[in-house]
Amino acid sequence: MEIHHETNSEVAFETARYLSEIFRSYASLPFLFLSSGGSSLQLLDLLDTEHFGPHSTVAVLDERFSTDPLKNNFAQMQATEFYQKAKERGAQFIETKIRENETIEEAAAGFEKALRTWVAKNHGPIIATVGVGPDTHTSGIMPFPEDPTFFETTFNDENHWVAAYDANDKNPERLRITCTIPFFRMITHPVLFVTGENKRDALDVLAASEGTVHEHPCRIWREISSSVLFTDQKI
Repeated sequence: MEIHHETNSEVAFETARYLSEIFRSYASLPFLFLSSGGSSLQLLDLLDTEHFGPHSTVAVLDERFSTDPLKNNFAQMQATEFYQKAKERGAQFIETKIRENETIEEAAAGFEKALRTWVAKNHGPIIATVGVGPDTHTSGIMPFPEDPTFFETTFNDENHWVAAYDANDKNPERLRITCTIPFFRMITHPVLFVTGENKRDALDVLAASEGTVHEHPCRIWREISSSVLFTDQKI
């Protein structure tokens, strides 16, 4: 894993600059960009949208099963200047806002179908911003140290790129829809954005020479050699 240490005031700008250079390199190719929610959303308005257009598609890496626009990740993305600029340039979107009376299983199935359709049609590069929580969760995948079997069947099934589940007391937003580990391995450029003193322990877990993914999901990025980490914490 490539690691970039930046100052607190510069880390978001440097991450956005790195991402913008990736987009520039694919200006003539169809590409898919997936944004994590949470703190990663702050990167969006720093991105250069010059190289977005009809050839580009934008989505989220995970979703909260909520109709509340302050909780739903795609709805939060829609509120950004990035979304408006990308839309004006003709970018396509995989929308994951929750429809009235839609079940979590239906929402996840629709998301997976859209991802598979894009990959089958375009065979292009996939770029993603990736978050890590203080509890070491990544994207929408929570730690399950008490149940490795559930973790494997839910998040590491080769037949599913998207999982829907109830995180119970592991997170205030308990109903989650998330891309899975098999899909993570398809991401061409996973860019981790992990900042703040409260993430220091999680970063130590990520950097440790040993550890299991079901206990600390962020460790999956150690297995994906193209992962790049931007952080303001020393690890």
